[in-house]
Amino acid sequence: MYIDNIDYQMSYIRSDEAGEFIAYLVDKDVNGAINGSASGTISLREVIGYVEEKTGKCAVLSENGEEAPYNGEPEYSINTDKAEKMGYHFSNLKDWIYELLDYYIEQVDKAECKVK
Repeated sequence: MYIDNIDYQMSYIRSDEAGEFIAYLVDKDVNGAINGSASGTISLREVIGYVEEKTGKCAVLSENGEEAPYNGEPEYSINTDKAEKMGYHFSNLKDWIYELLDYYIEQVDKAECKVK
């Protein structure tokens, strides 16, 4: 695969946390945009390194490979100060991202076993 921004730091949010945050806002008086994101960032290099370590397999990176979905995206973190001031506290990305990656690694392992 081809990744043009492997060291860029990016923010993410779990789908359940996004839903909880939207539900939290239902009865709040919100003016303007308000951001939701787990605290902290992670790079694709960190994700790939973790997956390689857990699976014992190496990612094949090449400028001739299939383009990654985040290519061309800027490095960013999400400012959640407005939400925090309203009393909502987001999870820490590093507290759950590796567990999520483990889940997907397990799903791939299960699918490979069914193919064999």
